[in-house]
Amino acid sequence: MNEVVVPSPAKVNLFLEIIGRRPDGYHDIASIMQLVDLCDEVRLRRRRTGIRVEVQGAELPAGRGNLAYRAAALLLEAAGVEGGVEIHLEKRIPVAGGLGGGSSNAAAVLIGLSRLYGLPWSREALQKLGENLGSDVPFFLGDGLALATGRGEILTPLSAWPPQWLVLANPGLPISTAWAYREASSKLTEWQPRVSIPSFPLGGRPQWPPVWAFNRLESVVLPHRPEILALKHLLQEAGGAPVLMSGSGASVFAVVSDAVSAHQLAAQAEKSGAFAAAVTTLTANPMWEARG
Repeated sequence: MNEVVVPSPAKVNLFLEIIGRRPDGYHDIASIMQLVDLCDEVRLRRRRTGIRVEVQGAELPAGRGNLAYRAAALLLEAAGVEGGVEIHLEKRIPVAGGLGGGSSNAAAVLIGLSRLYGLPWSREALQKLGENLGSDVPFFLGDGLALATGRGEILTPLSAWPPQWLVLANPGLPISTAWAYREASSKLTEWQPRVSIPSFPLGGRPQWPPVWAFNRLESVVLPHRPEILALKHLLQEAGGAPVLMSGSGASVFAVVSDAVSAHQLAAQAEKSGAFAAAVTTLTANPMWEARG
């Protein structure tokens, strides 16, 4: 096999509570994460040596500053592969938008590169390797819906809902995840009691629509970013319910009842100048169906 193409989906945080700061500088969290069908495309081709990254659709670094590059370097070294890889990223997920695009791309590279070189790495082994790249990377190597604890790397798979409609919107400004968590650290003692994860049966899932949706980081990000708050209000006033920021922002998502409502609401958000997309939740991770 000389080439493999991997779909690289976005995620939304349907629930995100920050439990506390860890000695290693990360934060313990409780989150419910869901894959959606807004996808980047990651195309990998064999090279005799070295790693080369090309990016279309966003301004991102091509070297070690790109998480996809670091994912390739990590797997090639860990597996003892002498060959290299050319990585082409076609970006559709907003960058630094709380939708996990960079982590998803890194996971796609781990899966695609293992296919490209016929490596006998299990899903669990790739997830363990992915922990070295970022807290969200192991989630993108799992299934479509999971409870994430620890710093995000401890995953409990949940039974998938049938596809549900959401609208994703982004006002076009990046948010630094590191900044958002630094802001959160200064307020941890104020957040008492913590919001509890919604209850669900063992091996089950919380109810839909997610009236239980919650994101602790809204309280530190929205006061500094009125553009996100305005976009959230627009989606709420147009009928989205609930409407919530995903991750550290700047993207927000609105739950809607059907495809017609989703496309109408996305069109309305676009008229305000925002990026917007009507999407559905995924019942399984499409990365594992990567094609050669």
